[in-house]
Amino acid sequence: MIENRKEEHINIAENMNVTSEHNFWDDIRLIHRALPEVDYDSIDTGIDFLGTHFNYPFMISSMTGGTEKARKINANLARAAEEFHIGMGVGSMRAAIEKKDIASTFSVINDFNVPAKFANIGAPQLIGQDKPPISDRDIEYIFNLINAKYLIVHFNFLQEMVQPEGDRNAKGVLSRLKEIAKSYPVIAKETGSGFSREDALELRDAGVKAIDVGGLGGTSFAAIEYYRAEKIQNREKMHTGKTFWNWGIPSPASIKFCSVGIPIIGSGGIRNGEDIVKSIIMGADMGAMARNFLKAADTSYEELKFEVNNIIKDIKISMFLSAAKNISDLKSKKYIVFDPLYSWLEQGD
Repeated sequence: MIENRKEEHINIAENMNVTSEHNFWDDIRLIHRALPEVDYDSIDTGIDFLGTHFNYPFMISSMTGGTEKARKINANLARAAEEFHIGMGVGSMRAAIEKKDIASTFSVINDFNVPAKFANIGAPQLIGQDKPPISDRDIEYIFNLINAKYLIVHFNFLQEMVQPEGDRNAKGVLSRLKEIAKSYPVIAKETGSGFSREDALELRDAGVKAIDVGGLGGTSFAAIEYYRAEKIQNREKMHTGKTFWNWGIPSPASIKFCSVGIPIIGSGGIRNGEDIVKSIIMGADMGAMARNFLKAADTSYEELKFEVNNIIKDIKISMFLSAAKNISDLKSKKYIVFDPLYSWLEQGD
């Protein structure tokens, strides 16, 4: 069941229209500097994030694991993370806990010198559902399985509401999260619906070290689950998936809402290096991408490397044309915001 679901997720994400109806990064325009007074070849794209240095201000978002196709994808992603010296997350590792024989589809990334690896478990699994919650021993197992530096706890309750097999209980997540955060450097990640200001304050007070906003604008997991429900003609879940296809807080707005004194990863709908620069100008410490990398990594390492190099070039050109010598410079750059994002920023906080 787990393997089939993960394979379905990959195939649907690669081949179907699963994006939200509006990408809110398009509502941001950067101010062009005709006289940048910057040497393009001297631009510094490096960042320091939670004690780790990365050569570029983006990471490979958590995506997959648990199938043979995922093994190939994760190996290519890890190879790129090593070559470009960036961070990398893996998909939900509950599968590795439940089926030890597929653990290597995650641990394959240990074959590469990734500067920081992000283990990953779902918030719904922290508490009891139809089955017992994952244990402290389980968390230690997945953390050590990939020699992780950080632990992502992903929040995907919208997806759970649409899944036929979804978990429906959220009561008690925060208290369990507080306990886990005492032992691990936890990064809270949404998966397409964003975090509100109230969420961010609670996460910060729970001891979370950073927030990955994962806001509305890119892949909709309600959409992915809609197609899964359509395949088995579950009309109720199809209805729910269609209704909540565009549910959530836009990614750029969520970055603003999550500015509560801890580092922020801007993700959700980021398609290129210009969007990454926009996320940093809006207040993120770095960006993160998933779907573009997924398609490329499933094709070949050469295609993935081409994609990464294009993103890096986008970042440097955006910095050059904004008169930014380094990532810190971006924080003070001016920008223009249009609706519908403008209304979110003005009224949503």
